[in-house]
Amino acid sequence: MPSILDNMKAILGGMTVTWQNFQKEPITLNYPLVRDENIPANSRGMLRMVDFHSEESIKNKSDWYRGTRWAPCTTGCPAHTDARRYVTLAGEANWREGLELLRRTYPFVATLGRVCPAPCEKSCSRGFTGPEPIAIRKLKRTYSDWEAAQPIEDQFSYEDYCCSQELNGKKVAIIGGGPAGYQSAMLLRAWGFECTIYESRDIPGGFLTLGIPKYRLPRKVVAREMERIHSLDGINLVLSTEIGLDITFDAIREQFDEVVIACGSWDPWRLGLENEEKPWVYYGEEFLEEQLRGRLTETPQKVVVVGGGNTGFDCARTARRLGSEVTMIYRRTRREMPSEEEEIEDGEEEGVHLEWLTSPNRIVIEDGKLLGLEIIKNRLGDKDRSGRRRPIPIEGSETLLECQMIITALGRKVDIPWLPEEIKINRNGTIRVDENGESTMKGVWAAGDVVKVATIIEAIGMADKACIGIAQKHGVLPKELPFLYNYEREDGEYLAVTPFEGGSVPTLSHPPVQRRKGLGHVSEPPEVAFTDPTPWKRQAKQKPFRKMDLQVPMPKIPGEVRVQTFDELDLGFTLDMAEQEGKRCFGCAAEMCVGCGVCVDACPDSCIHLESPQDDDGWEHPAIYSIDLARCCYCGLCTEACPTDSLVWTSNFELSIQEKQNAYLTKERLNLNLVRSEKGR
Repeated sequence: MPSILDNMKAILGGMTVTWQNFQKEPITLNYPLVRDENIPANSRGMLRMVDFHSEESIKNKSDWYRGTRWAPCTTGCPAHTDARRYVTLAGEANWREGLELLRRTYPFVATLGRVCPAPCEKSCSRGFTGPEPIAIRKLKRTYSDWEAAQPIEDQFSYEDYCCSQELNGKKVAIIGGGPAGYQSAMLLRAWGFECTIYESRDIPGGFLTLGIPKYRLPRKVVAREMERIHSLDGINLVLSTEIGLDITFDAIREQFDEVVIACGSWDPWRLGLENEEKPWVYYGEEFLEEQLRGRLTETPQKVVVVGGGNTGFDCARTARRLGSEVTMIYRRTRREMPSEEEEIEDGEEEGVHLEWLTSPNRIVIEDGKLLGLEIIKNRLGDKDRSGRRRPIPIEGSETLLECQMIITALGRKVDIPWLPEEIKINRNGTIRVDENGESTMKGVWAAGDVVKVATIIEAIGMADKACIGIAQKHGVLPKELPFLYNYEREDGEYLAVTPFEGGSVPTLSHPPVQRRKGLGHVSEPPEVAFTDPTPWKRQAKQKPFRKMDLQVPMPKIPGEVRVQTFDELDLGFTLDMAEQEGKRCFGCAAEMCVGCGVCVDACPDSCIHLESPQDDDGWEHPAIYSIDLARCCYCGLCTEACPTDSLVWTSNFELSIQEKQNAYLTKERLNLNLVRSEKGR
């Protein structure tokens, strides 16, 4: 039941909308005596289709994206990757162009293709319309796998990409050799800066190399991607150098024009229980690093893992491979678990036992030995700030969970002892930065976990922002970026911005470009003489069930086998499998109907008929499309549901007709052919 606060928020929200509309000038029409054509462009008039894909154009959807709004997957990616394009290029088997797009966006294509949490997939229209989104992350890996199979001379050249620009005499120090550090080095070197990466450990990569198990991310994969960057002329890598001990921060400030702090967050959150110390308790990141370095080769018979995130599952699955019985406890239910669903399923397949609604209560030590972890059961109460229901302990439900090792994976916090006082920090220890990624000390920028403890792809996105700020400051920012960065901002939320019709991207200072905001008044649909005077009677009204609604599964080593090895568990797509998966993409926001059938499913009056036949190559296109306006209630659900933004309202008045058949809009009558006519200019 909603709380009083939730009800008050809802009431205030409704009053706000009412007041905003009350201030607008009303539109009153005495229809049909008055036909004012100067009504808002996005009014609810006659339905029309911006354009349709044909049997041929559907096979080259990527050709029609330039100048269109960005898809939900693009806006959902913190690094602004053009996911719609490389997914579609996979469906067209255009591996070279897709690889170029990805490699120019970031250096960790193969890495992200394995361990990215894929926020783009959570925004994918395929997932909303059901039942599964496009396997965007796995398609990204396919591009890197395809590249690895090519001769060295045919692979993407970072030498040509980053070093074609001569050094401009400016030097940048990058503190931290993780994802944000390497992303900063790649971009800044491509824009003419000389970069030096300072890494405190003897191995670069941060959590990529010391925090992710080998069965998820083989070391040779990430090592090769890092080497392609730090081996470039103009990029220097300095290992085993601790800021504040081996070199002072002030010395770095004196030697370099700009400084990027990207040293990550390595301080784990603790349980806060008595006896929380070695050898009984390991922290997740520490446990994984010890195993990856070869210093931890075995674990005791019974291990308990506390936490429900991806790091917790990494620890649990690693302990299973080392021969332990593993129980994982989480204080909420499976629904609230922050880990990826695939990670949970893989863990269960490998024999990890999950205990829900369970919290640690006491570490039980007797005669210097760990007897186990006393746990307490929970029930869920009201929602907390995270939006998840708060776990409430149930008195008297305490039990002892026997184990010989406890691993905690509760998250990480930022602790930078050498940070000068002039650089302000937030209450949680993260560095305070402005919208350009610059800290409160001029010339010092920050990116990655030091700004927000998050994911690899978010760290890369923050590095992009800081690098753009540095390049703007020195007047060397290129006109076109290798990624899609420009966004229209409204009430603190980012919205998709339309590129120019030629496909080029507006500069950061350019006002937002809107290709169309509604279509306004358009020409009336032509009258058509039907051979059948009642065509609507013979048309079926059911949803055209498609064959491409489930993901293509990626082959992997069976659970009972992979638990015995640290070999990579995902075996990768074949090119044919990746091509099949790429064909599932709607091509969202491209204003070209692909015949997906989402509008048919959304229509409450069953007035839309669609047939999307599949050819021998697996492509589907809207061969037959019609709307019976005599049945339409003008609710607009079809236009809201349309993932491609091709089915739209116009500001036209209703059709003035003498015969019912003229209220039946066929594909030819619906089609405005705007995309094709604009492209042909």
